[in-house]
Amino acid sequence: MAGMVLKHLYHARGSDGNDYEIHVYVEPASHENAHIERLAKVCLADGGELKVLSKRHYQVATTGVTLEAHDPEAI
Repeated sequence: MAGMVLKHLYHARGSDGNDYEIHVYVEPASHENAHIERLAKVCLADGGELKVLSKRHYQVATTGVTLEAHDPEAI
C-alpha cells in the first residue's frame, strides 16, 4: 500500500490569535476499477496532533487551542 499523501491544506485562526496551517492526508487505495481515498490524518503543518471538533473546527491536542478554518470546503 502506498504511503500517506497530502491532499488538502487549509489556513485557520486559533483562539490564541495565531494563524495555523492544517494538513489533511489521505491513503490512496484501489478497489477493483475504483480509485478511493481513506482519510488518514488531520494535523498541523509541523505534524502536531489535531482533534476534529466539527466541520472547520479543530483543537490542538497539546495546547487546547481551538482553531477555525476559513475555507468553507475544509473538513
